[in-house]
Amino acid sequence: MAATIVVGGQFGSEGKGKVVALLAARAESPSLVRCGGPNSGHTVTIQGRDVVLRQIPSCSEPSRATFLLSAGCAIDQDILLRELDLLGISREKIIVDPRAVLVTDQDREDEKRALKDIASTCSGTGSAMARRLLRMGKVMLAGDSAALAERCRIQTIAPLLHEQLDLGGDVIIEGSQGFSLSLLHGAKYPFVTSRDTTASGFASEVGLAPKMIDKVVVVIRTYPIRVGGSSGPFNNEISWEAIRELSGAPETTPEFTSVTHKLRRVAQFDLEAVKNACNYNKPTSLAVMGLDRLDYSNYGVTASEKLSEKARTLLTQIEMATAVPIEFAGTGFGTFDVVCNPTICSQLDLTCQTSN
Repeated sequence: MAATIVVGGQFGSEGKGKVVALLAARAESPSLVRCGGPNSGHTVTIQGRDVVLRQIPSCSEPSRATFLLSAGCAIDQDILLRELDLLGISREKIIVDPRAVLVTDQDREDEKRALKDIASTCSGTGSAMARRLLRMGKVMLAGDSAALAERCRIQTIAPLLHEQLDLGGDVIIEGSQGFSLSLLHGAKYPFVTSRDTTASGFASEVGLAPKMIDKVVVVIRTYPIRVGGSSGPFNNEISWEAIRELSGAPETTPEFTSVTHKLRRVAQFDLEAVKNACNYNKPTSLAVMGLDRLDYSNYGVTASEKLSEKARTLLTQIEMATAVPIEFAGTGFGTFDVVCNPTICSQLDLTCQTSN
């Protein structure tokens, strides 16, 4: 019975989709809201297989949820329709705000020409947002699409969310990208995304007032990653092979972007950057992903007492530095490779406690 926003605390791909799915699994019939556009994909495990979603919010049990795309979204309707087919989502279960902007072929072409120097996914998201902002020429909104009206409920979502919260329902808002990529607050402009990526920015996109937000979960990784190529400065960058050696993993397992399939860049953990993300977003809890990357002995662990000393030490350091409790600790790529409430230090005395 709460409104929760899930925010990336680094450069995106921290595991926000995983956290949304875990939160949704706790609710009886959650309303899941997507911000952003098709330039970022989130991976979730559904019926034993991993699925990459670029428009539909993450959920491990789609039949139990209602899916909503916010007024701040950029929508590639072909991608959205494919995902509806993939998950078998009925028209009554998918609601699209008529004010969301549609991505066109021209948007994609414009980005290929203009953004080749900043490692953009060239999905057309930024161009569509810019056209909407300029209010010049013909801008297609979701409410103008007959194809979407046939498959989705086209309805302003903010009043629906207000009513859901008034009735004691659960609303989970899935933010896009990461705090360090915020158009307004990212430190490495122009190597940023096309929107603000803070909790307050996402609340604005979906039409919720700040006082209506009960929880903010900031998601971080033990080794932050960002898009490959000319994507901007990246402190303490290392190689995937170095991570294998540090973790004791049997083989090198690099990661690739879910949208463009480019090799990701990876760097060592930056506690100061995490503290900065917490200052801007004021989370009620954290989710730390990649404990298996830190120490391979943590791979697939689901009980806190089985985490390695190296992992427990890092979790305690993060909690003490941020004064924010850790709610989830990821131990693998699967949605349910996770320890819940692994090591919580009281914000009053910072004494390390172990969950039951």
